Amino acid sequence: MAKPVILHPPRNNPPPITLITDFGVSDGYVGAMKGVIVDVLPWVQVVDITHDIEPQNIRQAAFVLHTAAPHFPECTVHLVVVDPGVGTDRRPIAVYTDAAVFVGPDNGVFSWIYKTQTVREIRELTNPYYKRARVSPTFHGRDLFAPFAAHIAAGVPAGSIGPVVGAPVTFEIPDPKVQYDGSVRGDVIHIDSFGNIITNITEEMLPAGGNWTVEIAGLEVRSFRRTYAYARDGQIFFLFGSQGFLEVAIRNGSAAQRLGVSRCDPVVVHASS
Repeated sequence: MAKPVILHPPRNNPPPITLITDFGVSDGYVGAMKGVIVDVLPWVQVVDITHDIEPQNIRQAAFVLHTAAPHFPECTVHLVVVDPGVGTDRRPIAVYTDAAVFVGPDNGVFSWIYKTQTVREIRELTNPYYKRARVSPTFHGRDLFAPFAAHIAAGVPAGSIGPVVGAPVTFEIPDPKVQYDGSVRGDVIHIDSFGNIITNITEEMLPAGGNWTVEIAGLEVRSFRRTYAYARDGQIFFLFGSQGFLEVAIRNGSAAQRLGVSRCDPVVVHASS
């Protein structure tokens, strides 16, 4: 006689858990983390945001998290493992905001979250009950962060996770500045996989009138397009992307490669004469 299947009801209808890592998908690292998560909470929905963060690129991971997290349901648990300090004395933390919970290393990866969301408290992940019995010093994503994230999604109270801590590690996120002549000086904050150059400048900051010139990498870009498809093939232009930031792009090409632009490079926008 076949063994009956026992269906367990959801434990308080757990929120989803998202994953951002720099592990790639050719190894078993991501799968191992998911295995630990579903071992704790088999019915939870695990959503991959990306595993293609450049190795150890904390700033890129922070920006990707910032752009993706607002689109998930309230109370989602966002697990981020971009952790060049794994195995050292850097703290493992859970950041509780008014919108979600963020689990990962205290290395600056939550800098955009601190800037844009209301943080209720930050707790260090210390309770040994919620981690695996054996913790590899080189794979905290599997043995520490994944089980903690699963238990948090299962409804474990914040007070059981570990003590409240302060002074989290952050990196500076520059704000655009309006200059005396009305121009706006900003910075490149991200380059996406298409090579589009994303700045921290929004349309609301720009001079009135709607005719602007973007100065970047010694080039003046005057062509504005509402979306990528309205540009000619190979044309360099600017637009306002889905996050509301000004982008410099090339139709069917990489603007970052063509202009030799990197993150943190300056950008100036002024009214066209």
